[in-house]
Amino acid sequence: MPFIIVLVLMIVMSCQRQPASAQTLTLTVGVAGVPMGLGQTRDYDLIFEQLAANGISLFYPVFQYVEAPVAESLGFEVDFIPPCRRDDPSFAAMRRHGIKLIVPSNLLYAPEGQFPALADDPLAALIACAGREAVFGVLSFDEPVHNGLSIETTRDLYNRVKDVAPDMPVLMVHAPLVIEEGRHGTQAARRAYLSLVAEQSRHADIVGFSTYPVPPMVAKMGAPGQGDAVVDHITAAREYVAWLRRTLPEKRIMSVIQNFSYADQFSPALLAEVAPPELIAVVKAPTATELAEMARASEEAGAELVIWYGAGFTKPADAQSWLDTLAVSARISGQR
Repeated sequence: MPFIIVLVLMIVMSCQRQPASAQTLTLTVGVAGVPMGLGQTRDYDLIFEQLAANGISLFYPVFQYVEAPVAESLGFEVDFIPPCRRDDPSFAAMRRHGIKLIVPSNLLYAPEGQFPALADDPLAALIACAGREAVFGVLSFDEPVHNGLSIETTRDLYNRVKDVAPDMPVLMVHAPLVIEEGRHGTQAARRAYLSLVAEQSRHADIVGFSTYPVPPMVAKMGAPGQGDAVVDHITAAREYVAWLRRTLPEKRIMSVIQNFSYADQFSPALLAEVAPPELIAVVKAPTATELAEMARASEEAGAELVIWYGAGFTKPADAQSWLDTLAVSARISGQR
């Protein structure tokens, strides 16, 4: 065999043997929320300029800053839903900085499935305000299996979105397996839950799981194929995407990744009441290394989108966890 042919074959075979990490794909990156201190400015030029400068191109408008004892929000979600105008500061800033909106369906439609006439549809009104080019997609009702929503409910929402904008993706996020009694502590419970997830996911174009595994002792997070083990952050990120890729090969896959500390979800008074100091000391937001590892594991398993969730629970605008989120986003999006 001529030398040049042998050389070409060797090069081709070498490329085929490259690990997934060497065949890098640039991820699309989004955030669900920003630190409370940044959100309080309500300065969307400031907010979206910071996102765009660090390779973040998608924004889901959530301004919640406490989960318990009751959920509390700054309330600025109203800046991204009707009634609205095209020149509203939120939409104008999005267009200036090239940020695309993930629409919160729960703020547009009731989960009971009572939809207004198409002529009065709030999604159509929102698209008119933002511009179609500035709307990435619509997030279906949150964690539908976990929240007990029927398949008919998610089907009807999917169909309504397609009636309004046939080319608009519908995203769906599912709750993860939690290894504790009454949730997913048995093999039968895990199988039943994942089966329902697969069924619900038929009514979405892009599907993912909430991946909030840090630290494992608090999250108690399992993963498909891992039995009743509580998994680490890399295993969690990898196995949920891999399961979706195997189970729903026709769908696009995303990974919704924790960038908050569980401790920050509680009011200080409640946290002091329910958690001993030694536990609080180890409950931290994922480090920059952990964020990067979760994103890379997701990408290698087949995700094309990474959405960071929970920055709103972080209070300072310059918190280290937020700076880490920005830096990792810039790297994984190819910005740096």
